[in-house]
Amino acid sequence: MAVTDRNGASRARFLLNGIPDRFQDFCHMDQITFVQLADWILENSQSHLSEDISVEECLFVFLDIVAQGNNFRNAAYGWNHDIQLTQSIFLNIVHALQTLRQKEDISPSCPNLNTMKKRWRILQSWRPGKSRMDGRVKIGDDGGDGLEMNQEQLMEALTALNNFIHEHKEA
Repeated sequence: MAVTDRNGASRARFLLNGIPDRFQDFCHMDQITFVQLADWILENSQSHLSEDISVEECLFVFLDIVAQGNNFRNAAYGWNHDIQLTQSIFLNIVHALQTLRQKEDISPSCPNLNTMKKRWRILQSWRPGKSRMDGRVKIGDDGGDGLEMNQEQLMEALTALNNFIHEHKEA
């Protein structure tokens, strides 16, 4: 992970090199799996960010929204980014996870996302059968700062992430 003077990079280093239980509580995966995922993304997906932000920090920002249930405004503040950059980071990781989903088969023993609502808090905000007709969902909303995206694409990304964690978790 590149060392920079930004607050977001410092927070990422703190989480990555900190207490494993704190890391697990934030990311819902162990540190080894997290690093393996970051390595996979670096090797297999192209970043669409012009900023000098590490893939680890991008993953943390993504997990702040999907695992911790934070909105984009709070995540932007916590990572010392503006809302637009935070949304770009989020979409960049969604794209990388969609690439993962296309390249890797889902294990038959991987838990279904419907059973993972405690892990992925973002799923708690969606009501089954109440999705919009166009298949889009608004995520990370706080007074208009949310991001609209295709629900199926986000579900594919979360499925890929869920499977990666399942396949790579520490024994």
